[in-house]
Amino acid sequence: MNELRILIVEDDRSKRNDYSRFIKAYNLDNEECNIVEEFGIDKIEAIEKLQDPKNKYDGAIVDLDLKGSGGTDSSGNEVVKEIKENLRFPTFVITGTPHHISKELNVPSTIFGVFERDEVDLDNIFNRFCSIKETGILNLLNRNGKIEELIQNIFWNHISTSLDNWIVDRRRSPAEKEDSLLRYTILHMLEYLDESKVHPSEFYITRPVKDNLSTGDLVLLDEIRYVILTPACDFMPRPNGSRNVRIAFLLRIIELNDHFPNLDESIKNGEISNNLKENLKKIISNNKPYFHFIPKHKTINPGIIDFQNKLSIPIEEIEQKIKRDNIDRFATISMPFLKDLIERYSSYYSRQGSPDFDGEEIIDSLF
Repeated sequence: MNELRILIVEDDRSKRNDYSRFIKAYNLDNEECNIVEEFGIDKIEAIEKLQDPKNKYDGAIVDLDLKGSGGTDSSGNEVVKEIKENLRFPTFVITGTPHHISKELNVPSTIFGVFERDEVDLDNIFNRFCSIKETGILNLLNRNGKIEELIQNIFWNHISTSLDNWIVDRRRSPAEKEDSLLRYTILHMLEYLDESKVHPSEFYITRPVKDNLSTGDLVLLDEIRYVILTPACDFMPRPNGSRNVRIAFLLRIIELNDHFPNLDESIKNGEISNNLKENLKKIISNNKPYFHFIPKHKTINPGIIDFQNKLSIPIEEIEQKIKRDNIDRFATISMPFLKDLIERYSSYYSRQGSPDFDGEEIIDSLF
C-alpha cells in the first residue's frame, strides 16, 4: 500500500475537521492508497514545516486566506511560492478566493491547480495525489529521492577521481568548467539507467530547452510538422559570433492518417484489421529504411519522418519566423533517440549498393 503524507494548510478549524473526516472515509474505501494528513494553520507554521529537512511530503493542499479575514488575506501564495521554489511534489490550492492566486504561480498542470472550495471534487484531488505517487516521480525527485542518491554516489565514486582534470585546466572559464562538469555528471547518471521498457514520452523534450534553433527541434510550419536535421556543429557559434549554418535543413513529418487512409475510421470504430496492425508495427519498428517513426505524447500526434521529403530554408528566415510566432518550436527529440535518427538518416543516404547480377547466368556458371 502507498502511504502519502499530505500537508494541508488551512486556518479554519471546522474545515480542518472536514478534511480529516473525508480522509478517514477515503482511506476506508481505498486499499492501495493511504492518506496521512498533517496540518499547518498559517503561513509561518506551514513554511517552517516545509523547510524542516526531517519532513517529507507527497503533496500539499493550500488555502489562500490563512487569517480568517473574509477573503482579504492571500498569504497562502507565499506557501505555494515556497513549495514551487524549493520543493517538488503536487500542490493544489483549494480556496474560497481563487482569484487571489498570484499570476506567476498560477500555471495549471497535472501537479498544480487552483480550485473553488465549494466546487472542488476532493475524491478527484486525492485520487490525483495517489496516481502521481504511483508513477514513482516523487521517489525520484522529492527530497532525498533517487536523483539525490545518484548524485551523492557520482560525486564520491566518480567525480572525485576525475576532478583534478578540471582543477588544472586553465583554458576554460569557471562558467565553462561548470557546464562541462554538468554534462559529465549527467552522462554518469545515464549510465545508471536501465533502458528496457522505454516509455514513448521519453522521445521528446517539451518544450525546447535551448533558446536558439537546434538539431532535433520539431517545428510546425504552415500546418506541416518538420524536424530540424542541420548538424549540431553548424549551429555552434565561432569566436567571432558567426555560425557555419546558412540554410536550415528540415525533414517533413507525415501524419499517420495520411499514410494509412483507413486509420481514422479504424480508430473511430475501435477495430483494427490484422493487415493494418501489421503495417503499423512495421512503421513503429522502423522497418522501412526511408521512414522513422515518432510516437504520441499528449498533444503531439504520432507521425513518420520521411527521409525523402526534404525542405531547406535560410537560417535567418526560419529564425525570424520563430520570433514572429509564424513557426512553432513545440518540442525537441531527446538525445538517445536523436542519435538513432541521425544514424539512420546518414546510413540511408550513404548506402552505395552494387549492380545486380543475372541470377540465371550465375547459376549456369556454377555448373
